[in-house]
Formats: sequence, C-alpha cells, structure tokens
Amino acid sequence: MSNLPKEFLERMQTLFSKDEYDAFIKAFDTEEERYHALRISSIKCADNEALLDRLSNTVEGKKKSDFFLGIVPWEPKGYYYSEDVAPGKHPYHEAGLYYIQEPSAMAPVHFLDPKPGERILDLCAAPGGKSTQIADALRGEGLLVTNEINRERSKILSLNIERMGIRNAMVVSEDSGKLAEVFEGYFDKILVDAPCSGEGMFRKNEIALSEWSPDNVLLCAERQKEILDNAARMLLPGGRLVYSTCTFSPEENEKTISQFISSHEDFHIEEVTLVGGMDQGRPEWAGEGAEACLKKTVRLWPHKVKGEGHFLCVMNRDGAADREGLKKYVPGGRFIRAKKDMVTPFLDFAKEAFKNGSLDIEGDYLAFGDQLYLAPEDMPSPNGLKVLRPGLHLGEVKKGRFEPSHALALTISSEETILSYDIPSDSQDIRQYLNGQTIRLSSEGTAADLKVKKGWCLITTDGYSIGWAKLAGGMLKNHYPKGLRINY
Repeated sequence: MSNLPKEFLERMQTLFSKDEYDAFIKAFDTEEERYHALRISSIKCADNEALLDRLSNTVEGKKKSDFFLGIVPWEPKGYYYSEDVAPGKHPYHEAGLYYIQEPSAMAPVHFLDPKPGERILDLCAAPGGKSTQIADALRGEGLLVTNEINRERSKILSLNIERMGIRNAMVVSEDSGKLAEVFEGYFDKILVDAPCSGEGMFRKNEIALSEWSPDNVLLCAERQKEILDNAARMLLPGGRLVYSTCTFSPEENEKTISQFISSHEDFHIEEVTLVGGMDQGRPEWAGEGAEACLKKTVRLWPHKVKGEGHFLCVMNRDGAADREGLKKYVPGGRFIRAKKDMVTPFLDFAKEAFKNGSLDIEGDYLAFGDQLYLAPEDMPSPNGLKVLRPGLHLGEVKKGRFEPSHALALTISSEETILSYDIPSDSQDIRQYLNGQTIRLSSEGTAADLKVKKGWCLITTDGYSIGWAKLAGGMLKNHYPKGLRINY
C-alpha cells in the first residue's frame, strides 16, 4: 500500500528484521486476501450448519463450501466467508442470528473466557461485537455492563445489543473514571478494548489511515493508561482483566502493559495458549529493562493469522473475592422499581399475547418515562448514570395501553406467543415486511386461520423472530421500527 504513512513504515522497519518486515509489508498489497467472518449467536441458533446452508442457497447453483471457508481458530462459532455471500443483506442478519465481526477482533473474548453467572464489564464497547460475544457466552445468566463514552456510538452499541436478543445487559455511556467511582471492586471480569491509533485496521479502514500520526499514537497511549487504571479499580480480587488494541505500536501495547503492571503489584500477566498463528509479545520493544513477562502478551499479525492486526494481554488480580458480601452491594444508589400503573398494562398485554399468560423471564420492572424495562436480577441501580438500556426493553405504555418493543420480539419465539406468522427468508414478503409494508393474509393454510383473529402477532422468518405486526381484518399492520427499515 503506497499510502501507508512514512513514519509508520520507518518505525516498523526498525522493529522487524528485514525478512519479517518484507512479509509484513506484503500483507498490505492490494492483491493479498482479506478475511471476512461472522459469529453465529448460540442464544438464537442451535444449528449452525443449517443456517450456513440457507445463507449459501441465496445464490443459485452454489454450495456451502463455496462461501464458508472454515472456522475462526479462536472462536468455535466464528466462520470465515466469501464476500459473495453478502450476509449483511440477508433477513437473518436483521433477526440477530449472527454478528459480522473481523476475525482477529474475536480473540480478546476468547481469552476473557466469560462464564454464565459472572458480572462482566466491557469498558470500551461500541459498536458491540465483543459485547455480544460476551453475552452469548453468558447465556442469559449473570450481568453484562457494556459502556461506550461516545454518545452516538453508544446508540449503535445499544441497537446491536437489541438485535442480538440480549436480555441481561446494561448499556451505559460514561467516562471510565465515573464508572470506577460507582463500581469499585464489582466485576469478575473486565474487557478493555482500548481506543487506539488503529494501525491494525489500515487494510480495511481509510479513516484509520487518514487520522494516524506519531502524536496520536502517544495521545492514545496516555488515554489507555488512565482507562486501565480505572478498570483495575473495578475488578474483584481474583478477577481477570483483558486488554486489547487493534494497533501495532509498542507505545500502546507492550509499553502500556509494562507501566501498568509496574504500578499495580497485585496484577500479573497470565500465559495463554496461542492458536491460529498468534505470536508472543515483544518485551524488547518496551524499552531497556522491560519485564520478560511481556513475552506472555499476544500479537496477531496480518502476515501470520487470517485476520487483521491485534494485540492483547490477559492479567489476573491476586486474591479471592468475598462474593457473599457483594450480594448486598448495589452501586449507584437505591433501585427504584416501576409503579403499578406502568406494570399493569404490560401484564394485561402478556395475558393476551403469551400462551402461558406471562413472559417467562425473571427480573425487576423499571420505568424510564413511558418506557418499561425488565432489569436483570441484581442489576445495579441506574441512578446517577447515563443509561441507554437497563436490561430488556419491554415496550411503551400509551394512555394505559401497552405497545410491545422490537427488542421484546427479538428475545422470544413463536412457541411462546399465541399469534405468530412465518415468512420465508427467500420470499418477497419478507422484504416487504422489512420495508415497513402492510401484509395481506391469503386464504390458504396458516394464513387462513389467522384471518379471523386479531391482536399482536409475532413475525418470524424461517422460524426465527424478527418483529411485530398488529393483526386485524386479515391484515398485518407493520410495526417494524422505521429507523431499521430496508429499501430493497
């Protein structure tokens, strides 16, 4: 790539041997293969192979092996795919069956190793790839606090949490220092995918190229130290902290970790098993006298792995947490539940919409204005925090009546609802639905049975929930959100 910054090339040339530098630079040639991947949601999809088959069948005469080129070595639900398959344009994407994610970006959560029931913080989370990966591993048990300081990016994060059908997440938009004041000693595990100079994305992101400068590298390194210090305050003794960047700069990687462990004696780098062409860190790049343990950090180079450039480090904090004491600890102040006049309309809706007369999810009802949420059990109080999504958005109360949310549709199935209507993913009807159009029911099969009924109807595609419609008079009035509608 002739447009790579001169100062960047000069630095990498001084770091590498000639042979390694040549291999590294060759990876930036325009003719070199770029890797694309998606990660299937285990929350929504039990049969990966069937889903991949259906995606492959979108192009006549092609088979699965033409499009899906193997499993990402560090993510068993991650699949490399050919650009021809265009998964972002398929209705399954809108149903949240998978997340399109750069392959190397799946590695940090692999090493974070989330377990059901844990309290986990994703501190720099937008657009949400790693947060949704964490939530998938939690399987609805435990709590995910996912944070993005930039307000506009946090909205994108919140939408991706919604699309992937995640119930047990609290989406916030705060400075790491503010969070450290509220959540000191609270989390079992923390991911810090730190804002960085983005050198690892040069092959894919023109903005990263245009914004790069040596001064920005140093600015990012200073910001990363502050974020890491605040993250350390929020981690329980015995907890795990994973730091990652998508840059090659030693200042933002080995040097940042070296300074962190020097000033936090109760944190130690964990040695991890390298997979798929990963490389060890380079202690010699951190300066004279740098700790040999920096070799335990991890490098993903574009000339060695099937993915872009990444760095990560797994650190554990000494000690053991007193989790019994933590049960009584509620950050942010007293949790205030929704009043009866907000909850009753939802309970009335549930009696009419669900087969067992209620939504079979545990939690606490929380009102934000006229919006009703179901907060995960033991979720901290949102008081004093900039919260975008305090758990599952159930819907809106309008003058005593309840209108279900899109988020609710994406977390339930047709087995739970009284009324549902399935639209094949390869039909023109599903495109019309995603475009916001009203659907007229036919007089045949399942549709004929629905024509005489009315009420809220869950729309599915090939059995996967994708949104709501209001059924009346043989017509399905579309309630797919206007901001998400697609013009095919």
